[in-house]
Amino acid sequence: MTTTTMDQATPEQMQEGLAGADIAKGSNLEMISRLLGFMKPFNGIMFISLVMRAIKFIGQAAVLGAAAYGIGDFINDFDPTLEMSWSSFWAHIFGSADNANWANIWTWIGRIAFSGLVVGFASYMENYTGHYVAFKILAAFRDQFYFSMLPLAPAKTAKLQSGEAVSRVMTDCERIEPFYAHTIAPAVTAIIVPVVLLAWCYTVEPSFVYVLAPFYLGTTALLPWLVAKLGGDGVDYRRKLGEVNAFVADSIQGVRDTVAFGYETARAKELYAIGASMQEGQEKLYGADANQRALAEIFITVGILASAWWGTELALQGKIDPLTELPAMIAVSVVGFYLSVGLANNYTDFRVAIYAARRLFGLMDQQPVVRDTATSRPTLQSASIEFDNVEFEYDAEDKDWSRETKVFDGFSVKIEPGSHVALVGPSGTGKSTVVNLLLRQWDAQSGEIRIGGHRLQDFPLEDLQQQFAVVSQRSFIFNDTIRANIALGKYDATEAEIIAAAHEAGLEAFLKASPDGLDTQCGERGSKISGGQRQRVAIARAILKNAPFVLLDEATSSLDVETELGVMQALKRLTEGRTTLTIAHRLSTIVDSDEILVMLKGRIAERGSHSELMKQGGWYAKMFEMQQDEVDATLVSD
Repeated sequence: MTTTTMDQATPEQMQEGLAGADIAKGSNLEMISRLLGFMKPFNGIMFISLVMRAIKFIGQAAVLGAAAYGIGDFINDFDPTLEMSWSSFWAHIFGSADNANWANIWTWIGRIAFSGLVVGFASYMENYTGHYVAFKILAAFRDQFYFSMLPLAPAKTAKLQSGEAVSRVMTDCERIEPFYAHTIAPAVTAIIVPVVLLAWCYTVEPSFVYVLAPFYLGTTALLPWLVAKLGGDGVDYRRKLGEVNAFVADSIQGVRDTVAFGYETARAKELYAIGASMQEGQEKLYGADANQRALAEIFITVGILASAWWGTELALQGKIDPLTELPAMIAVSVVGFYLSVGLANNYTDFRVAIYAARRLFGLMDQQPVVRDTATSRPTLQSASIEFDNVEFEYDAEDKDWSRETKVFDGFSVKIEPGSHVALVGPSGTGKSTVVNLLLRQWDAQSGEIRIGGHRLQDFPLEDLQQQFAVVSQRSFIFNDTIRANIALGKYDATEAEIIAAAHEAGLEAFLKASPDGLDTQCGERGSKISGGQRQRVAIARAILKNAPFVLLDEATSSLDVETELGVMQALKRLTEGRTTLTIAHRLSTIVDSDEILVMLKGRIAERGSHSELMKQGGWYAKMFEMQQDEVDATLVSD
């Protein structure tokens, strides 16, 4: 069996995996039901939107019907003996001379104007309430999506490219907005309003209903079915759009290396190829949309011709008035036709919305790798760490991502309270996995991990995370102020606590030199401050957290020697009196550790202090001497 790791997967493989495993299953009706579930808090407002939409279209039918009927009525009741000049108009208006012709005109103008005002008010209310509900639901949807993602991180989200994640949380959420704003109300009114209009036609001439009803049914039910048969459901387009978003996000994040290696043209060609494949899906989608609209016009035209033909027959038979009832019924039927095609007109947006919902629900339905089952927080007896016969393999349950190699197979180690222990060894030997398991970002398949004598599973996840302060090589700095980034360590920290943490982390001089002090903007990923300052902010955050355990994962590996010395002093203040676990490749940074554990192939191959390991002459001694030789060679060359 061929497997793919996260490091080896191509964008195409990642998208294929996402398209399958992370797309919610179930019928469209099930998706609709789930989407409607988000609408429950807003059912009252949505009902108002539905009523207003129905009133709007009934009002439009009234405007057209009144205009058509009024013209015929005026012709029927016209008195040729009465003057129809401007002077007679003003005389009638000011009451000096009544004129039946002008009185008839004003009666119908009043009715039309009233119907128009009703249409305007109803249209405003429909749009306001419909979009209010839609945007409120989207806000709630994004919140629920975010909180559904948190338990999945990082075990499940590591498989998701950043561009794909952005596409889902932003673009897909936007794509479901038409479902609430432009699908529910049109679907309901496409059924209700034509029924009302048919009822009015029935009061005029019952046989007219038998001609109109089949065409209304055809445009309401048959036309969407034909559109579905034509294809263009948007699935391919949405999948390809996700690929484009992921590729663009990847390209932006790596633009510096792309330019440095002269890869711009090749990268642009790759983007063009992905975009071209997306365009094929887009052309299919909107080609189907064009076919649907053409079919809708054909249905409407044939329906209007049929109603005109039958109305003429009725007029010739003397069953309806050819000047009033005939044009009014045709005008009203036109409104019904254009309303009944609402389902078909919104079918493309509907299908795209359903597919977007499948992508969102697909992630929201994912079961977290780590389950939070604890209900109460145990009291730590001590700040010890113990791994007891731990077996672990990444993504063991996922055949598409499994590495088929155990990182740990019977791994055991105990770290005494208050001690400073360093983990060293080649890449891929399980050093960072120790941190991942301690933070319960993954769970071991067997064995136990304990802190303070309690299993990690005995702690609620939120409480467990409060036990550890973490400073890593790439501690994330948010696009916010230094104050806000430090305050992540303690959400209710006072100003004095933040200042004290910044001072202990060695940020005092920088903050004094900066005009904005703690309100200095860090930029995206800390781009507006130096690497050393970023690490000091991360250290200040850890100091503020005041956790009993400190985890340092390559905290100084990306810094120059001078900056590293300053950061190391800040780290020393952070780790004082706390159980500390340090992962390092630069061995000179951990020589003062109480104990150094050398990890090779998922096991502890050597352990002891720096001096003890140097005497043993094993892997540690050789690597330390090699690194020292490199430093000496650099100094000589300089």
